Amino acid sequence: MIKPFIRPLRISTDLGVIAELLSICFSDSMDEDGERYIAYLHDFAQSAFFTKLAERNPEKYSLPAEGFVYEENGKLIGNVTLSPMKYQGGTVYLISNVAVHPDYRGKGIATLLTKTSLQYLECKGIKQVWLQVKKENQAALALYDRFHFQSFMTRTTWIRKSSNIFLKKPVNITLRRVRKEEFDSQKMLMERIYPAELTAAYGFEIASTQPLLKKWIKSIVQNRLRFHWTAEQEGQVGFASYDLFPEQSYVNLWVTAPAGWEQSFYRAMIPAVQAKIGKEIRVNFPEKEFEDCFHEIGMQELNTLIWQKRQIT
Repeated sequence: MIKPFIRPLRISTDLGVIAELLSICFSDSMDEDGERYIAYLHDFAQSAFFTKLAERNPEKYSLPAEGFVYEENGKLIGNVTLSPMKYQGGTVYLISNVAVHPDYRGKGIATLLTKTSLQYLECKGIKQVWLQVKKENQAALALYDRFHFQSFMTRTTWIRKSSNIFLKKPVNITLRRVRKEEFDSQKMLMERIYPAELTAAYGFEIASTQPLLKKWIKSIVQNRLRFHWTAEQEGQVGFASYDLFPEQSYVNLWVTAPAGWEQSFYRAMIPAVQAKIGKEIRVNFPEKEFEDCFHEIGMQELNTLIWQKRQIT
């Protein structure tokens, strides 16, 4: 007799099984950092002491904060992760890692996990929930459509491998640190390219570009170094910002340029800034924008994600 059961996830007992499930479900689309994170979950799960300790503050250890698992006859075969984020003075949740073991798909398990998650968030008084879906994942898009999620942006992440650093560097651009009087211009250009929902999900505050002492202290406390560059080209000015985390193998680069000058700036600015970083870089842009430009400087498309949201209460 089949005994299905949905319950809240428990880091102390579920972490290793969830890691294995995610590895099975997303093996075809997982990049190096995904594989590294799965290995981290496996390693973390080996210590009963640390998994018990992490249950008090999972975000500190980059572990799933909240979520649900689906079991049949005691076997964990489904998972959903719920992650809280600060947004415009309130809290929204991101649904992610909706995973069902391939042998059990087509039974409505993902639907039950999603429904349970929405009911749980409603009981918490959460007003809005977001998620991201790969553009080609029609099954997931159909699922979220049944729950009345609405698409609000489609973004492509581009990567430029660290091996490209050794290519010939551009000579028609100058980089220097951002000046205090340029903050308003940088903020205006950044907001034109990067919606508030995107920067919130990535933990990047556009306001952090303002050169204030308290911003610098906050960065140190969060174990990161934040850099802001001004790029000058033929009398025009563009900007680049990024955070350096010691343990991260790549850097999310936030670049912007004056209207009409974007392609000229990005061809020169992205390689020039990457040369200073010395790591793989990733940039996130609206789908289809500047594709030829990015290909020209050796960038590759990592994924295209449809962002969706739903009001709960």
